[in-house]
Amino acid sequence: MIVMADEAHRTQYGLGAKYSKDGETKYGYAKYLRDALPNASYIGFTGTPIDMSDKSTKAVFGDYIDVYDMTRAVEDHATVKIYYESHVIPLDWDKAELTEEVIEFLDNDLDENPDTAKYARLEALAGSAPRVKKLAEHFVEHFETSKG
Repeated sequence: MIVMADEAHRTQYGLGAKYSKDGETKYGYAKYLRDALPNASYIGFTGTPIDMSDKSTKAVFGDYIDVYDMTRAVEDHATVKIYYESHVIPLDWDKAELTEEVIEFLDNDLDENPDTAKYARLEALAGSAPRVKKLAEHFVEHFETSKG
C-alpha cells in the first residue's frame, strides 16, 4: 500500500506525544495514520518542506525523490518570474506610542528560558500597532510612487 499525501507539510506530523497542561496525551494525524497502515510506504508532496525540531518533512518522509524549484517552474512557464525587493522597517519605537498591554508584556519575565522571552518580546514589538502602522504607511507610499 502506498499513501500519497499532498500538502504533506500540514498534516503529517505529530508522531511523538505531546502533553497538555491537564495531563492529556495527544498525538498528531501522522501517528494515527501510521498506526492504521503500518506497512504502507509514504510519499509526501509539498511546495514548502519544514525542518524544525518537532516538524520535519525529511524526518517523516525521508530524502527528496524530486525537487521542482522556482527556476525550473519559470523555465517551464508554470509560473511567472518572482522579483524580491527588500524593505527594512526598523524596530524603533516610542514607548509612549505602545499600548499598555505591549508595555506590560515587555516588562514581565515570560519564561525561565531567556531566549524564548527575548523572541516573544521581539514579536510583541514587531506586531505592535505603531509599527504595523509604519509598515502600512511605508508600503502605501512605495506602491504609489513605484514604477513597477
